[in-house]
Amino acid sequence: MLVLTEKKQGVGWLYLNQPNSLNSLTAELAAAVVEAVAALEADPEVRVLVFSGQGRAFCAGGNLDSLNALTNEDEAVAFVTAAGKTSEALFNCRKPVIAMVNGVAAGAGFNLALACDLVFAAEGVKFIQSFSNIGLVPDCGGHYLLPRAIGNWRAKQAMFEAAPITAEEGKELGFVNAVYPAAELAEATEKYAVALAQRAPLSLQNCKKLVNQSDNMTMAEMLAAEAAIQGKLVVSSDCKEGLAAFKEKRQPQFKGE
Repeated sequence: MLVLTEKKQGVGWLYLNQPNSLNSLTAELAAAVVEAVAALEADPEVRVLVFSGQGRAFCAGGNLDSLNALTNEDEAVAFVTAAGKTSEALFNCRKPVIAMVNGVAAGAGFNLALACDLVFAAEGVKFIQSFSNIGLVPDCGGHYLLPRAIGNWRAKQAMFEAAPITAEEGKELGFVNAVYPAAELAEATEKYAVALAQRAPLSLQNCKKLVNQSDNMTMAEMLAAEAAIQGKLVVSSDCKEGLAAFKEKRQPQFKGE
């Protein structure tokens, strides 16, 4: 199978399952990711997604054999468009998505991690905007995602130089949220994801939506959007449950209603 999925305790797990090619993207793998994200997003039992790779890599970028086989410009555009739909699916997924970066995240793999909402990485893992090494520009949303994460000047430097950025350096730069020893990464990510899945799902989904839209909105537009969403949430069952639980000093039981 191109991807593996499972769900437990409110968390949907999605793994790239091409370890022999370091989970490098083909058009077929990209399509499988988009389909799997859509299925987990639609599943009412899933409140949080974790995205990772099987084997020793998170994702090594575009599959080099697939790229080398492209000689027609239209076919090349179609391939890159298909690959980009993976980032789009992760970024636009209504539910929070955690990238669990277990190994190298190079090229498109780096940008797939950035398309997620949080990035947890193993110690020493390398993130590389490796495109300029083979005469390409970043794709899978790299020009949109990386400047938002670390600013235009550092983003250009990372793209120009194609130098590895360690997980620890990524945390300093701000695009990695947490770094764990490799042996502890899965357990730590699961613990966090399960806890996150117990929080108010409508709150998390709308936080993600508004932050993702923020760069394209004025302050006045954001205030209006917040008021519209908050108006719906204030009268929701989850908000009433949260207020009651706070008053009664107990854990709330959110249902996404």
